[in-house]
Amino acid sequence: GSDLPIDPNEPTYCLCNQVSYGEMIGCDNDECPIEWFHFSCVGLNHKPKGKWYCPKCRGENE
Repeated sequence: GSDLPIDPNEPTYCLCNQVSYGEMIGCDNDECPIEWFHFSCVGLNHKPKGKWYCPKCRGENE
């Protein structure tokens, strides 16, 4: 966690509900309510080839 001040107007993303930082990946489900995910939160270190769906859209339980 960083000590940057949180801007209450800055949108949050990902399963962790934090602001955008580092590398992020977009879910390929157009209906995805979250849409953007931090690589570290979804276990990626590089962008996979082809389509990528987040854990929620894949139907995985937290």
